[in-house]
Amino acid sequence: MRNLLITTAIATSFAGVAFAQEAAQTGAALSGEVSLDFAENAAGKWAGSMGVELDVTATDIANVNLGLTAAQGGAVELDTWTVGTDVGGIGIAMGNDNGVFVEAEGEHTIAAPAMSESVKVSALGAEVALGFTNWKSDITDVSNVQAAYSLGVSFVEVKAAVDYNFDTENTVIGAEVGLGNIGVAEVGGTVTYDFDAENIGFEGVAKAYGVTAYVNGDNDDMLQNVGGSYDYVLGGATLSAGANYDLNAEEFKPTVGLAFAF
Repeated sequence: MRNLLITTAIATSFAGVAFAQEAAQTGAALSGEVSLDFAENAAGKWAGSMGVELDVTATDIANVNLGLTAAQGGAVELDTWTVGTDVGGIGIAMGNDNGVFVEAEGEHTIAAPAMSESVKVSALGAEVALGFTNWKSDITDVSNVQAAYSLGVSFVEVKAAVDYNFDTENTVIGAEVGLGNIGVAEVGGTVTYDFDAENIGFEGVAKAYGVTAYVNGDNDDMLQNVGGSYDYVLGGATLSAGANYDLNAEEFKPTVGLAFAF
């Protein structure tokens, strides 16, 4: 039954793409970013790195998103990809960037179930993604399934999600809440629970005047990391600075970056 559902979803996805191609034939858009990042290395010295990101998007012929990355002296690689379509409010996509589980800013303590290539179906605030163990060798071998539902009421946005792994039979649940503007700041938080690990991870986030601050921990250690970042746009460049302080290791890690978007 599970294999039948997978095959049906994939067939519907390709049929939707073909429908979108017949509906319109227009070009794609190219955008990207060149970034220079600086951080303290293991030797205690400040080291720099340069990266290039290119994004190719096309929403008329299909919902296509290609993320290309390259490091200095390295080849251009396809990092993320998604292709699909949206027909009558129902979205169907296939790619390696379709995970629907909750996220956070620092993400040191919340559970983060992995999902590689997958098929995702979305409609009316609900999303379901089926992840493949190795889609190149056996597309009927499903590794895990993720489901999420998002709801916005007034200034509150809530997202609930669940991940079930077929190999380990482990379940992870999570909730992400955004409260919008509370005075001068936007605040929110993420909580996850891993049933096998019997661990509750959480993170609180606040944003104001270009500054994003977070604090996180779990049920064993309520306060583990405190950090934040600041972005400042100057002309066509974005200057960024950030830091994380690990209270257990008493380790302070600052970062500085400069990015040019096009």
